[in-house]
Amino acid sequence: MRNLVILFMACLFTLGCGYRAEMLKGPTEVAGKVTKGGQPFGNVVLMLQPLETGHPAPLEVKADGSFKGSLVPGKYAYYLAPSNDSAQAAVFQGVDASLKEANMERTVTVKEGQSQLDVAL
Repeated sequence: MRNLVILFMACLFTLGCGYRAEMLKGPTEVAGKVTKGGQPFGNVVLMLQPLETGHPAPLEVKADGSFKGSLVPGKYAYYLAPSNDSAQAAVFQGVDASLKEANMERTVTVKEGQSQLDVAL
């Protein structure tokens, strides 16, 4: 019986040592610009919804279309939300309804170490 317990423990140890856990990549700092028809588009929040790993990321887009933030590398669906600045809320009224919800065909990919992320609507 003792030999069986030792054999069982040796098997567990061997199986446990053979498993390789993959560490999640840490966040990377990105900056970019949102454009529509080649022109800067701002005063909204760019919402990035992870399709793989990561967490939802709201990025405030300035009037000139620029944004910056920290993202976990991976693939994201994106959509637009109203700006946190109530004075800019009127801009969001003119946003096409299709851009107000995530779309699996409208995605961006963030790679490890990437610093530039541009989004064309």
